[in-house]
Amino acid sequence: MSLLSIQNLSKSYDDLVVLRDINLNVAPGEIVTLIGASGSGKSTLLRCINKLEQYNAGSITFNNQNIDDRDVNIEEYRSNVGIIFQSFNLFNNLSVLENCVIGPVRVLKRPRAEVMAEATENLRRVGMLDFINSNPKQLSGGQKQRVAIARALTMQPKLLLLDEPTSALDPEAVDDVLNIIRELASEDFTMLIVTHEMSFAKDVSDRIVFMDEGLIVEEGTPEHIFNQPTQERTQAFLSRFINQ
Repeated sequence: MSLLSIQNLSKSYDDLVVLRDINLNVAPGEIVTLIGASGSGKSTLLRCINKLEQYNAGSITFNNQNIDDRDVNIEEYRSNVGIIFQSFNLFNNLSVLENCVIGPVRVLKRPRAEVMAEATENLRRVGMLDFINSNPKQLSGGQKQRVAIARALTMQPKLLLLDEPTSALDPEAVDDVLNIIRELASEDFTMLIVTHEMSFAKDVSDRIVFMDEGLIVEEGTPEHIFNQPTQERTQAFLSRFINQ
């Protein structure tokens, strides 16, 4: 059974084809990692899944419902499919705590006291409890990303999309954020992750998908992709990682 099913998805910007006939399924509790060179279509695929980009052809089904159906509430859908960006996208006019509270209260109409308690717990688990009253402008990149993760978790998503969550971080902050994602992985969160951190992808993924020029070239277990890739393009991309 798939929580997310993508069928024959294509996306173009005028004459530039970014995604070519993508077919991908993600099962509940599965961690799927997208790898490939910059410009291969990985981030665009996540943006299509979250309806931040409109695709030209194909379909996306979530929880057995086509997300383009007229009766799909886009805000409710996005609350179930959280996305964590490489650029954090926090509200600088709100405190750290309010960044986590505003979505569930305004979009999901959940009781404020209940959401504040849950947001506080999520900030604690990502190591940001001491900063709940801080403004995001006062935080480092790694701290902002941890807040972004807590914010996404407070929406109680069924699927978490992570778009290169460490690419904008200083090297010392990368491990902190990756360790939080590892912890979520151990708790059976369903995640679709775009990353250039190959050792992390190898460690945390149930399945790895290699993309190149808008195509899914090869997919399989970490063992298969890193140790026995069958496609030449996969082998070329991973040549420095194989047998590590």
